Amino acid sequence: MIYKKLSIIIPVYNEEKTILNVLHKISTVNLTLKKEIIIVNDGSTDNSEKIIKEWLAGKVANNNIFYLTKENGGKGSAVRHGIENSTGDIVIIQDADLEYNPEEINYCIQPIIDNKAKVVYGSRELSGKKRRYSYISFFMGGLIVTNWINFLFGTGLTDEPTCYKTFDGNLIRCLLFNGNGFEWEPEITCKLIRLGFDIYETGISYTPRNLEEGKKINAFDGFKALWVILVWRFAPIKKESIKLNALADKFFYFKRPELKKILFFVFFIALLLRALILIPGINDPKENYSRPDSSTYLNPAETLAETGDYKYKTDTESYYAYRAPGYPFYLALFYKFTDNLQWPVIFMCIISALTCVPIFYSGYNFGGKWTGFIAGLLFAFNVTSASHAPLLLSDTLFTFIIAVQFFYFIKFYFTKRSLFLFISVFLASISAYIRPIEILWFLPCLFLVFIFKEFYLKKKISVAALLFILFFIPLLPWMARNYVNKAGFSLSTDAGNLLYNNGAVLLGKIEKRSPEKIREEMHKSIDLKFKKNPDIYRTEAARVTYEKNKLLKLILKYPFTYFALSLRPWVLLPDLPTFYQVLGITVSGKGTFDILNTKGIFAAVSHYFKGKTMLLFLSLPLLLIVGLTYLGCLLQFLKWLFRKQWFLVFTAIAFIEYFLFLPGPIAMPRYHLPALPMMCVMAALFIFKIIKHVSYRN
Repeated sequence: MIYKKLSIIIPVYNEEKTILNVLHKISTVNLTLKKEIIIVNDGSTDNSEKIIKEWLAGKVANNNIFYLTKENGGKGSAVRHGIENSTGDIVIIQDADLEYNPEEINYCIQPIIDNKAKVVYGSRELSGKKRRYSYISFFMGGLIVTNWINFLFGTGLTDEPTCYKTFDGNLIRCLLFNGNGFEWEPEITCKLIRLGFDIYETGISYTPRNLEEGKKINAFDGFKALWVILVWRFAPIKKESIKLNALADKFFYFKRPELKKILFFVFFIALLLRALILIPGINDPKENYSRPDSSTYLNPAETLAETGDYKYKTDTESYYAYRAPGYPFYLALFYKFTDNLQWPVIFMCIISALTCVPIFYSGYNFGGKWTGFIAGLLFAFNVTSASHAPLLLSDTLFTFIIAVQFFYFIKFYFTKRSLFLFISVFLASISAYIRPIEILWFLPCLFLVFIFKEFYLKKKISVAALLFILFFIPLLPWMARNYVNKAGFSLSTDAGNLLYNNGAVLLGKIEKRSPEKIREEMHKSIDLKFKKNPDIYRTEAARVTYEKNKLLKLILKYPFTYFALSLRPWVLLPDLPTFYQVLGITVSGKGTFDILNTKGIFAAVSHYFKGKTMLLFLSLPLLLIVGLTYLGCLLQFLKWLFRKQWFLVFTAIAFIEYFLFLPGPIAMPRYHLPALPMMCVMAALFIFKIIKHVSYRN
């Protein structure tokens, strides 16, 4: 569509101090479209009307300036009256104060002129400059309104209450609103989202004024906006939809497919695959979905539900510190009502499918809805994520929270808003309650803050300090609880077990022996040492400290070997063994991972699938999806690297290599699950660009 005229609606109520300056700037600003200025006096009681009339009298006859008067009814009623009388191909709202700069109107209308959008909001949060505000309460109010809409609609807006709302003229005249006050803004926003229109945001500057200077919005307007958003999330909009359909026939409108429809499709596919995997073993979840580590979650969960105490069994010591409480607490919620593990297993499959949602929106932020679509499908069909969904282990729940954490971090990158960074770091803290490995993620996060070019040094320091508080404050109560119970100032004592896993693998490589045998020898010798020295190793903290120090000595003795073993590419192997085990086709306990760590991938595959190698061919489609994910992720990483997009390069390292490297030499495919959200998004970004390029050439 070709756009020729812009209608600028100026609602006025008691603006005698600023109206003349606004009219002068609007009339003289150089725009790319012909201007239609519509001034709507909403029953002003000061000298606003006199000033406007004097200004009009001094103008040479101009057919494109209109002055409308009405009884006072609120800003929304004035805006609606102006829109009804507009004829422009594009309509923008300009307040009668000088908080918004008319010279930036071009920023708001250009995406519509370029046919990139039908609706554009000028965002004060995307200006790239330090955000200004008159009162912190106003700023927080706008933030709450914006995030309330994002929460209810699944959108990613950064500044809903902005004045600079810009619309395709035919569209906004079709979708007039009911609100007479400031609530007209969230109302029209909700309607547009529900009708399937993407709201494009562009950065603008902002010069706020205070109440003494004439600012009229108040706290009541904020609460009213929250209520209006809730109402219009569910209120019928059939009339608006009918009008829009009629408009489509006349003006050749084509709405973009609604994101929620695409997202629901991805979620449905993910859930269907996990349901199919779940069905064979659902009758006996404890037997079919337990692994050697499962009892360390199930036992404390059962005791927690029964007694309210976090301990391994009801008849043992009054504390339990081997596992962090996140996943056992999840299980305890179900144990409270039923002894059957079917429901927690079913919900874990739902949570695994829901992980596609933050992955979808992360991809959407990077490259639009189809990038999000591809990213979501890559995760949905990932054989490791699907096969681990019903298992009674913490990995699926941990991966879900990491995916949400990643989503907010990406929102921070694109919006430059510290709030999203704070949310991301807070979620990292919460995820540490599920797997304490996350506790060290704070370090790469700090590094990313200090290389973020949009922050000046003083802000980097203040943000880092706030991040430290947000990350560690939630962890302190549990760490203090363990310290009081003589288990050390940590989230769990699981770290001591690394000696028997990583230490055994390291020695197995050095001595060319089976890690499993070395592990058994270690347990015997260290248990004997603890029994011979009961006074020294009386507390759990002392025993764990000894185990960690012994591992540290081994690492320092063979640092290069340990480092090389930690860069284990086979951790990325699709977990076909678990896939076939949950389907009941094969069984565990063959020592495959022991062979993998000593003899390599081909020996492990041959050992596991002995006599059933045809299963590999049947799994080929799933393996191709995994391979496509890894290849696309690698190529996108190299693209960022060659283009010197260092922040994205290090973000990839923080969200991928952190989870792959930190567990150490022990190779378990499920350890790469938390790295999948970013891997899927990166792969989708590269794949979609290839598809787009091929389509363009054809």
